[in-house]
Amino acid sequence: MKRNQVLLLALSGVFGILSCDPSTNKADLERILSPASLPYSKPGKLIQVASTDSAGQNNDRITLAPGASAVILRATGPGIITRIWCTLDSRDPFFLRRVVVRMFWDDEKTPSVNVPLGDFFGCGFEYKPYVSQYLGMTSGGYICYFPMPFEKSARIEIENQTPQEIYAFYYQIEYIKLEGYLDRSVGYFHASWRRDIRTSYDSNFTLLDIHGQGHIVGVNMNIQSYDGGFAFLEGNEKIFVDGEKKPSIVGTGTEDFFSGGWYFNHGEFSGPFHGLILKDERLGRIAAYRLLIMDPIPFKKHIVFTIEHGHANTEIADYSSTVYWYQLGEHIQIPPLPPPGYRIPLTQITPTNLIEAENLPLLTGTIPAEVCDVSTLAPDWSGGRHLLLRTGIGSVFDMRLRNMFESEYTLNLYYSTGPDFGDVAISCQGQPIGEIHGYSPTLSAGGKVTLPDLTPWYGVLNFQMKVTGKSPLSAGYLVGLDGLEILPKRDFIPGWNILGPFPNPRLTETRRMGLDSVYLPETTADTMRTYLGVGGQEISWNYIRTPENGCVSLREMVKPYELVVTYARTYVYSTAAKNVLVLVGSDDGMKLFVNGKQEYRFLGIRIAEPDQDTVAVHLVEGWNTLMLKIENNLGGYAFYARILDPGNSLYYSTDKLGPPAVWLQRQKSSF
Repeated sequence: MKRNQVLLLALSGVFGILSCDPSTNKADLERILSPASLPYSKPGKLIQVASTDSAGQNNDRITLAPGASAVILRATGPGIITRIWCTLDSRDPFFLRRVVVRMFWDDEKTPSVNVPLGDFFGCGFEYKPYVSQYLGMTSGGYICYFPMPFEKSARIEIENQTPQEIYAFYYQIEYIKLEGYLDRSVGYFHASWRRDIRTSYDSNFTLLDIHGQGHIVGVNMNIQSYDGGFAFLEGNEKIFVDGEKKPSIVGTGTEDFFSGGWYFNHGEFSGPFHGLILKDERLGRIAAYRLLIMDPIPFKKHIVFTIEHGHANTEIADYSSTVYWYQLGEHIQIPPLPPPGYRIPLTQITPTNLIEAENLPLLTGTIPAEVCDVSTLAPDWSGGRHLLLRTGIGSVFDMRLRNMFESEYTLNLYYSTGPDFGDVAISCQGQPIGEIHGYSPTLSAGGKVTLPDLTPWYGVLNFQMKVTGKSPLSAGYLVGLDGLEILPKRDFIPGWNILGPFPNPRLTETRRMGLDSVYLPETTADTMRTYLGVGGQEISWNYIRTPENGCVSLREMVKPYELVVTYARTYVYSTAAKNVLVLVGSDDGMKLFVNGKQEYRFLGIRIAEPDQDTVAVHLVEGWNTLMLKIENNLGGYAFYARILDPGNSLYYSTDKLGPPAVWLQRQKSSF
């Protein structure tokens, strides 16, 4: 009896080892992966798969023709990938976005990893060396140490979606063939890439929206602004876990999420779990990563990972992201990648205030015109479209811009070039002002012609465009238009007397008392006396000339410049009583007084820009007193101000000197 029991126990042990039930023979992943287990013996067998020349020569690489794919790993499980390294020679300038990495686990039909090569390893803009604990770009190489377990099989493939051959692709992939089966709580590695070329909407950018159970372990983002600045970094991450209506994770800024600060003001760095791979001040680009190793984000049913593009989604930028996570349960299908042309970085920045060509007041007569979708070719066309005019030699079309009430304008006309496009002569009010040369070997969004110093005639600018010929290489006379940027010549108030700082008591960030506190300059106009400012310091009026860009910075004028109030005053001479529009911008709050009467008040937090608000005011004949009261919370401190004056009928002085007799005579002769 005892002998039979022993035999049964022995057989059950054997069948237990051979069973596919993970509960009976679990692989000890912790002993393999944990640094604390480094001295302990390692179960399993390390296997390396590489591009080694099987003939024993030095041709340790593969090549990939345009559009070709190569399987660089095909392994049977159970196993766990512990290292992926590669390097490549591609002459395509955008190979980082047009070469794709895909990974499949356990005979999946669709990939669990589907990411452009550059973004998977950290940066899709350009190759930038950096090192983190799990990812890196290292002196020509690309490295990944994320552990990637699989039960039945693993397949990794590379696809060349560039138009050129990859002359050399070298790789080494290491995995451990496990002696046991994976625990049911072990997740499978996933990575997904998303992009929005133009965040011109009022909702957050979504990095990941996925159902199932798992945990996020890393994020990298590549972002480029449309104005060269970094205000998009004001956006906060907002993460909704398991059906939350309100996010349980809300951040304080994009650079804060990546464990930086102050718009990454000390530049690029790389650490084990976070870093700034790239900061390009000229193009307004950043590439940053955060590995959530000590602080993974778990989810049981559903997770939506979003981030604002600027404070309250006010910034327009090009956002792309890669999220890395482990997922349990059934395979889920991640979103497919957009076409290769759509993925490449922006090469031409179309301004955020561009008027789309299809919305321009064009008078094309009988010329056939159509709006064409070109989004799959490149990301540079505004809205992914252009207006195609099927013109011929001598074709003429007009454009009439109305309500042009500034004294002068500069226009930037964005156009397409292509293998069958022609040349166009542009005239305004009958005078030649510019040309379009339309030929290029491929259809591209590569053209911009600047039309400067245009003076409207009674609020109207009339243009005529005529197809005059073509390049000898061109097969036709087509014209493609992307859009028009209208830049008014802003005549800012030329100078100010500045007085400050005065106190700006702060109860909370939104309850700052200085703007509504009445200080002595509001009741007396004496520019010769001194006043008591912040901390009891003696202060007096000081003149500042407005810079050409119109931005009057107060950070250099007053000390301290945070939690303070400053006054700016000038005088405006008008030849007649009339109503005018005053256009202002401020960082942060502002009041506007005209002849002692408050005409405008704003209390908030914002970055100063021209023409943020428009105020209608009345000017009397003769001298008028214009005074601004600018308050600051923290950080930047500046203002803009101008008066819309199409007839140049206003004269400015900080001390009421003038206007000169010549100016007065010119005003009389203009009536």
